[in-house]
Amino acid sequence: MNAHAPLRDEVGLITADPTPTLLGLLEVAGIDSIVIDAEQTGITVAACADAVQRLRGSGVRVGIRVPALDDDCLLAFANTGADELVLPRVRRVEELESAHRATRFPPEGERPRQVSPASRYGTAYAHVPVLSVLVETTDAVDAIEQFAAHPLFEGAWIGPTDLADDLARADRAGELDSTVQRVIDVVAASGHPIGLPAPSAARAAEVHARGANRAAVYWEREVTATLRTLAASRGAEDALSSRYNEPSSTK
Repeated sequence: MNAHAPLRDEVGLITADPTPTLLGLLEVAGIDSIVIDAEQTGITVAACADAVQRLRGSGVRVGIRVPALDDDCLLAFANTGADELVLPRVRRVEELESAHRATRFPPEGERPRQVSPASRYGTAYAHVPVLSVLVETTDAVDAIEQFAAHPLFEGAWIGPTDLADDLARADRAGELDSTVQRVIDVVAASGHPIGLPAPSAARAAEVHARGANRAAVYWEREVTATLRTLAASRGAEDALSSRYNEPSSTK
């Protein structure tokens, strides 16, 4: 029997374009969280810090998918005051341990006491980000039980697209669906949050039905789908208009 209290189901967004309008809409719409994708997207530390400040006090949690796992990178994004850092390409628990040391103040870690938004500009050195493992490698999948049992483990996200590529490289292409389900089951059983991208906003419930408590919708993909629907609707309307405007045939 699982002794952990069940986690609340959540729906959030993933975006590489955290515009002021989008950020302003999150609280109005009742969105739980946003993950800003700063990995290979060109999103800067300053842009992430601006997003964190705009959403401070709104109840919307801000996560950042960081570009790399080196100490300087992790420290820079931790100093934005983000609630969560999503760690990409993690393969071993030792990488989680290293990230923990880099983002925790002494004596727990080695993080310098810098004047930054995270320290309330040098007045309080208490805020530290949750560290979530992004499971997108076969190594992370094979070590998921070890991750879930580790005392520093705080939760995970699954990156199915990159995971599919990594499984294919390991001649395990047919294992994606079962692998994703195993990761969900192991992490959920440990009582920690587990997130998975939703195919669309309308299908977020499918993520929860699989046992993951965090569903994330790619904002740019959702906007693209909406625009395509509008474009298709315009085409249908044009065809209908053309049909009704055709001159009647004569006999």
